[in-house]
Amino acid sequence: MKALILAAGHGTRLHPLTQSHPKAMLPLLDKPLLHHVIDSVREAGLKEIVLVVGHYREQIETYFGDGAKFGVQIRYALQAEAKGEYDAVLAAEQVLAGEDQFLMTDCDIITSTDRFKDTLKAGKSRNMALSLVEVHNPSQFGIVALEGKKITTIVEKPEPGTEPSNLAVAGVYIFTSEIFDMLRRTKDLEVGIQQLINEGFTVYASHSKDPWVDVGRTWNVLDASPVLFERLRLQKRARIDASASVSEAAHIAGDVWISAGARVFPGAALVGPVYVGPDTVVGNNCLIRDNAILNRNVSVGFSCEIRNTVMMPGSRIGHLAFVGDSILGFDADLGANVVLSNYRFDGQEVQVMLRDQLVSTNTDKFGAVVGDAAKIGCGTVVLPGRTIGYNSWVDPGVVVRKDVPDNTHLQLKQEYKLEERRLPK
Repeated sequence: MKALILAAGHGTRLHPLTQSHPKAMLPLLDKPLLHHVIDSVREAGLKEIVLVVGHYREQIETYFGDGAKFGVQIRYALQAEAKGEYDAVLAAEQVLAGEDQFLMTDCDIITSTDRFKDTLKAGKSRNMALSLVEVHNPSQFGIVALEGKKITTIVEKPEPGTEPSNLAVAGVYIFTSEIFDMLRRTKDLEVGIQQLINEGFTVYASHSKDPWVDVGRTWNVLDASPVLFERLRLQKRARIDASASVSEAAHIAGDVWISAGARVFPGAALVGPVYVGPDTVVGNNCLIRDNAILNRNVSVGFSCEIRNTVMMPGSRIGHLAFVGDSILGFDADLGANVVLSNYRFDGQEVQVMLRDQLVSTNTDKFGAVVGDAAKIGCGTVVLPGRTIGYNSWVDPGVVVRKDVPDNTHLQLKQEYKLEERRLPK
């Protein structure tokens, strides 16, 4: 059986992180999201993979090539226009010609290998199957009704109180070739699956309680970190690379991985889970903790605290900064004494602007999202849930209360008043 992975989307809900990269190529633990998905599919036993690409396709194709160095065979299908998930599946029809069944998933589904294996078992004997996950907020997902192990109904984002269950479609599917004609008719994936059920096709449920994250919004990047750290724990690899330079005066506690060429200076404390990527520098007296991911070629200056944060490659933080529950894009640059605050005074859930609407992150701790190549001046404070756009500048000493758009310069207006100071008698 072949695996189909959809990786053509623009990832607009992950803006500004996807302004210069496709979401499939956003790195966690120095591996793009799509790389993690391919690892799971391969470990589940599928070695032939079809990638549907579109937005920034050249980045994906350059990185993965024919798949040989990843232990798989990769072919590509192009979705020329972003017309939705159903169209992405249809874009792969010719490449999948002759396949009675195939597994399908998305490039941003971070979960266990066992979830893929269980879905494959549920779809044996040329059946269709969907992986399901329990959710606390059914109104944000496609929710199913079951009769035994069979799915009878899929309700897309039901109104609160009307949901048939708390079991959501988890983005891992086993389809038969009949799906293509149905998608041409319905032009919607979940409507197409429902219509197949209505016409007598059996779709089995594969209910798994394994960890699962759909990295569809910026705060979900942080949700994925614990799942990937757990996968890293299961791998038998050195925690501290032989070529890393770690001071004897540094404190290492818990699950900490330090990569080749990284440097950790005296007085630094790394309290795991923490990942330090290749050629990354952690300055004196820093505290790095709680699912922090410092990807390759990152720099953290003297006496910073970094908590539950993802720093993309090339990003930098000056001395005496606090960065909590935040995401820094490629080559983002934070000056000294910058604070990316992560907690509201009233303790309520942090909200963010998403497609011109205020949306809850469903957590009381979420900091800032800083776009690629953005710069934040010394002493600036960014309030929880704010976004600093791609290639934008923020002057020193600003309190950022609203999102900063891409390619803008937020300047602080000051008014000076000079008074004569007389010498005391």
